[in-house]
Amino acid sequence: MHLINGKSASTLSVTDRGLLYGQSVFETIAVFKQKPLLLDQHLDRLERGCRVLSIELSRSKLYDEIEFACANDNVPEPLRVARVTVTAGIGGRGYMNPVMATTSRIISMFDYPDLPVRNWNKGIILGVVDIRLSCQPVLAGIKHSNRLEQVIARSQWLPGWNEALMLNQDNQVIEGTHSNVFIVNHGVIQTPDLSQCGIAGVMRDQILETANSIGVSTEIVPLSLTDVIAADEVFTSNSIVGLWPVRKFQTQRYSNFKISHKILNELRNNGVVPTF
Repeated sequence: MHLINGKSASTLSVTDRGLLYGQSVFETIAVFKQKPLLLDQHLDRLERGCRVLSIELSRSKLYDEIEFACANDNVPEPLRVARVTVTAGIGGRGYMNPVMATTSRIISMFDYPDLPVRNWNKGIILGVVDIRLSCQPVLAGIKHSNRLEQVIARSQWLPGWNEALMLNQDNQVIEGTHSNVFIVNHGVIQTPDLSQCGIAGVMRDQILETANSIGVSTEIVPLSLTDVIAADEVFTSNSIVGLWPVRKFQTQRYSNFKISHKILNELRNNGVVPTF
């Protein structure tokens, strides 16, 4: 199913500013039994992105359209993925924001990826790519549609990798190619500061909140590759998979998943990640 501005459609104007300039934001939402998970949190971040990019948004209208798309997605599989994109719409040529732009709201339903259960139970293999993330505090944290750094990063993955770290210009660890990253150091969960670049994931916020609710301390700190190698545990997160422990990074192997599995179980019990 594809909805554009609430109507069944699959084409967009060639003059849409999301296409011409990447003036758009998006959310990728796990859908379980026709229910979009963490919908309010996704819309909160989407609204923040729209404000930064000067995109008009009717939250209530978009909310209803997402609920409709999920409820009327006539696919028997209980797990699905909703991609929600909001662009600045048709507004003519040139960088200046048009006076009368017409926002485009796009909702597409996709199959949930076919992923091995061992990724959750036994952990994934983590790599690291060469491309460095650009520093742009104005865009930091939001999920805008300019994902060229991630496209290049994905092309650098080696066979067998399930995810790969991305660093900034100062060689600090920022995130994974499509996830946020955490380490556990002496019982404390640490995750990078995203005030200069990177995406502040909805699931990242959930993990920090969940950890604090069960008495696990958290810190937002600069992280290096050395910190990752020396960590007691490493895990990644996004809204589709929830949380994946890491079992191998470069030559380092991890066998302790105590805290990562504890957080994952809490997320599942709270109904914010899919249950398999």
